[in-house]
Amino acid sequence: MSEQPLDEAKRRIKVEQVVRDFFMILDQHHLTLEEGLVAWNMLGFTMFQEAYPEASHDQIQQQMLGFSQQLFESRRR
Repeated sequence: MSEQPLDEAKRRIKVEQVVRDFFMILDQHHLTLEEGLVAWNMLGFTMFQEAYPEASHDQIQQQMLGFSQQLFESRRR
């Protein structure tokens, strides 16, 4: 029996929880959508930077862009 579907479900739950927590923080601090998007981008960049510590700024931005495009495409299916 493969654990991959279970791992994918756990991953999805973790991501959804982070998003809910992030929106709660935006509400608590009365941030505008624009401020929230800037904060979200900074958070994402920091996470990618930690995942790819040897990567340059441009490489991290490309990783983020690729991830976002892949995520967007997977939601369209």
